[in-house]
Amino acid sequence: MLVRIDKILAANGLGSRKDIRRFLRKEDFRLNGTRVTDAGTLLDPESDTLLHNGEKLYLRTCCYLMLNKPAGVVTSTADPLHRTVMELLPPPFSAMKLFPIGRLDLDTEGLLIITNDGALTHRLTAPKSACIKSYYLETAEPFTESAFTAARTACAEGLSLGKNFTCLPAAFERTASKNIKTEWAFLMHICEGKYHQVKKMVKALGNEVLYLKRIAMGGITLDPQLPAGSCRELTPAEIAVLTTPPTEHTAQSE
Repeated sequence: MLVRIDKILAANGLGSRKDIRRFLRKEDFRLNGTRVTDAGTLLDPESDTLLHNGEKLYLRTCCYLMLNKPAGVVTSTADPLHRTVMELLPPPFSAMKLFPIGRLDLDTEGLLIITNDGALTHRLTAPKSACIKSYYLETAEPFTESAFTAARTACAEGLSLGKNFTCLPAAFERTASKNIKTEWAFLMHICEGKYHQVKKMVKALGNEVLYLKRIAMGGITLDPQLPAGSCRELTPAEIAVLTTPPTEHTAQSE
């Protein structure tokens, strides 16, 4: 796909389009070996080679980042009171016009996908998207075996959170504890993302979440080697999983 050079350079964090026009006049940009000064020059980011002062630029029409969100950071592009997840991004990503897909509560940790792909964001956050999100959680109290069986059944059938809302079917299972807050650990897999939903579901089950971390979303699993507060670009395989609609995943696996 052909795009204007000023547009793609601005989208990749090299400055505003006004800045790019100035850079093109004053600095050495070479497209497939030929000096470029015109901001309207068209290029194909997939096949063309662009050098800036002799260094190759790796241009992205869409950017996909995996961020390991720490607690105490708000999922927003701007906030007057708290540090935002966007402030955790290093250059050149910090200069790009990116945004998180969905949100995590202030005290919730884990996987956030950050991108500039608006169509993907809409698809994954739409009410009917069926995007599976998986959470690791530790509770204030244990579940007896009978209480856990009842809780798992209630989640699978659609847990009621009051007269106005019933959750879509979810999976609730035991897992080994990391003992961050308590020794009682569970996994919750949901396909919607209402405000404080996991915490409200556990409260409706007669318990309380003391620690919560998203570990997977849309078929992407949080990289265990990625430190809290750090990010990395998704691999081509991860991007393919994330951007392929669920119906196509199903068809490919049959």
